[in-house]
Amino acid sequence: MFWQELGKSLAEQFFGPSRLLSYARSFINVLIIVTGAWFATKLFNLVVNRIFRQKEERYFRTVVPLVQSLFRYLILALAIVLILRAVGVDYKAIIAGAGVVGLAIGFGAQTLVKDFISGFFTLFEGAIAAGDYIVTSNLEGTVEKIGLRVTQIRAFDGTLWTVPNGELTSFGNRNRDYMRAIVGFDLAYEQNAEQGMKVAEFGAKTWYARNRERCLDIPEVQGLLNFGDSGMRIRVVCKVKPGEQWAAERELRLEIKKALDEAGIEIPFPRRVVYNRQNRERIGLSGSD
Repeated sequence: MFWQELGKSLAEQFFGPSRLLSYARSFINVLIIVTGAWFATKLFNLVVNRIFRQKEERYFRTVVPLVQSLFRYLILALAIVLILRAVGVDYKAIIAGAGVVGLAIGFGAQTLVKDFISGFFTLFEGAIAAGDYIVTSNLEGTVEKIGLRVTQIRAFDGTLWTVPNGELTSFGNRNRDYMRAIVGFDLAYEQNAEQGMKVAEFGAKTWYARNRERCLDIPEVQGLLNFGDSGMRIRVVCKVKPGEQWAAERELRLEIKKALDEAGIEIPFPRRVVYNRQNRERIGLSGSD
């Protein structure tokens, strides 16, 4: 009899008409919250895409995924709080406990916090963007994705590197403002240096005439830089648009080589001068006589 009374009491308490109505209201509220969160996320993504679509592609690829990700997490946290409130859970105590746990985790995960802070300031200052070609102390490649914690860099060979933002302490960006195409070559000592520089200048300007849209300045022969073991070092530089420097250097080398060949000017190969010690001693003896 006791068990029957207990079962009846539990059924009335948990499955009574008023309880079922409360369950139905909670279910509807949860459904509305989930639907609203989904709709808000989709609407926000659409609005962000419309707003930033007119921006530069690198800026769009950098900012939009990050903003959408942050909003998605914000909506998720808000939806969880509203769902807990809808089902009658004391969410304030849970939030307070989560704050204490988060503080403890923060002290134990200082590297993670450092990565987030570094990522925030990297994005805030606009030091790099998706599509930039950067060089760090141990790798270089194209930035594919920037997050608050990690940055993904695609190396030339196709390897996708994931680097914590806290480790990006110093890097070079080859996609800002301008770059210089730098071509160095040697002339044989038997050649006329001034003539060689004029021929190189002619070849560089010939290339420039076909590639004005890629250049920001006229190519310049900087002169005779050094005397090497086998030849005289000449350097040609040209200011070009970011990302064009590698192709410009390849094409400039080819054009300068063609001009030098047509002018009959020799690019040296490694050589070595050998002295015969015996002959030198004989010359010394004859001089003493």
